[in-house]
Amino acid sequence: MRRTELVGDRYLGVDEAATYLCVSPRWMYRESGRHGVPRYYFGGRLRFRVADLDSWAQQQKVV
Repeated sequence: MRRTELVGDRYLGVDEAATYLCVSPRWMYRESGRHGVPRYYFGGRLRFRVADLDSWAQQQKVV
């Protein structure tokens, strides 16, 4: 069992996060920091927590 499963958090890699947000993996690498998408590095890889992506996407709502 992975550590993230024990904690109850789900982390996505770049490709998975890009699919989740309907953007390209290139956008995730290039623009995620610029647009304030919360991201993490562990094991030398960029990761995104699903709950953070949901929260960030909700804040991008245009009224």
